[in-house]
Amino acid sequence: MPARCALQLVVDRNADFVRQFTAKQREAYEDRIAKQAKALTADQRAALRKQLDVVEFLPPDYADATKINITGVLRKWKR
Repeated sequence: MPARCALQLVVDRNADFVRQFTAKQREAYEDRIAKQAKALTADQRAALRKQLDVVEFLPPDYADATKINITGVLRKWKR
């Protein structure tokens, strides 16, 4: 009879662990979702697109040098 009681304690302990683990995972998931940025509306996207149209991320005179550097790096990786 004592072996059965010990077995029940192990089962209860495992069930408690699973409950605690799932609660922590759920809490972490909810925190991650709460921290995410909200989706932009159509008007906000249009305004952002308009802002990005005038921005040049890379000056045109540096574009060729960047292509050459990237080619050199990729060539190193192929060796």
